Amino acid sequence: MRALPATAGRGAVACAAAPVPRRSLLLSTAAAGVALNAEQLPLRLTGGAAAKIRASADAAQAVTFTSTDDALAWTNKDNRRLLHVVYRVGDLDKTIKFYTECLGMKVLRKRDIPEEKYTNAFLGYGPEDSHFAIELTYSYGVDKYDIGAGFGHFGIGVNDVAKTVELVRAKGGKVTREPGPVKGGKTVIAFVEDPDGYKFEILERPGTPEPLCQVMLRVGDLDRAISFYEKACGMELLRKRDNPEYKYTVAMMGYGPEEKNAVLELTYNYGVSEYAKGNAYAQIAIGTDDVYKTAEVVKLFGGQVVREPGPLPGISTKITAILDPDGWKSVPGSRLVLMCSSQIICQSERAKAVSSPIAQVFVDNIDFAKELE
Repeated sequence: MRALPATAGRGAVACAAAPVPRRSLLLSTAAAGVALNAEQLPLRLTGGAAAKIRASADAAQAVTFTSTDDALAWTNKDNRRLLHVVYRVGDLDKTIKFYTECLGMKVLRKRDIPEEKYTNAFLGYGPEDSHFAIELTYSYGVDKYDIGAGFGHFGIGVNDVAKTVELVRAKGGKVTREPGPVKGGKTVIAFVEDPDGYKFEILERPGTPEPLCQVMLRVGDLDRAISFYEKACGMELLRKRDNPEYKYTVAMMGYGPEEKNAVLELTYNYGVSEYAKGNAYAQIAIGTDDVYKTAEVVKLFGGQVVREPGPLPGISTKITAILDPDGWKSVPGSRLVLMCSSQIICQSERAKAVSSPIAQVFVDNIDFAKELE
């Protein structure tokens, strides 16, 4: 892991979010990770669509665990894994070119929805049914987003860090940390940036079965975050390391060993309790056998469910969306409006800034498999 000078901590500290462009930011429901419950539906969305969402919410309420121990037992046996990470980019073709030519990813699938003015592209190092992937979202006419200070970086395992860095440099990419051993350790790493400014930590891991191996997020209370991800999300604390010299602590969370699975890296910088989330990074999608039980477990352990479990309007895939303990901030005047079947428009009244949530979306395993058919 990267160790930074004591004055800087691990990564940037809190900063103000940049204004969202005046036009609406159109995102797929799966990409946005949040939706309104039945009581928040616009008046124009009535009849069958509203009834289905209300029925889903009622079904979620009907699931009841007899105790927190019962809930934990179910969570521990649920079939979960990290499916993909979702974020927004300003130039989809340019980003795809960088990821495929410099980082060795493949385009797994792509869908353009011109009537809703957005495009999704899924990239990664193997089939989505067995590998962690990236979902890029491009909204027509929006060429820039604020990454914020809460998001840290993605991690990619490669056979040779030096060769990867030279390829990135040859293609005109930005190298922000030259190859070399991590401070206090032996693992060779480097840092590069993609065209939108997202940071990638390149780690030397020859022969790794899961090259896209990390998502790093900064948190304001590490113990609280660890407890939430263990109990509400069913993750395991794989390792934890304190670095008092550089004033930060990291915790690796996931659903299996780091050498074989993608993991969530939580970073706490001493004395920093809050971060601006920006509007670029969206969330991680996690597979589950039952979104209704998942939502109840999250509520039992103090989590916030921002999209009640149930099928997305217009399609059959069942999801539920939650916020982690670090939550999110929205500038007064912003609002979410459910429109056009399964689409969400994030509008900013009076062109004020909007901060995106640090959210996780749980997706029904069977429904997700059907999407890939």
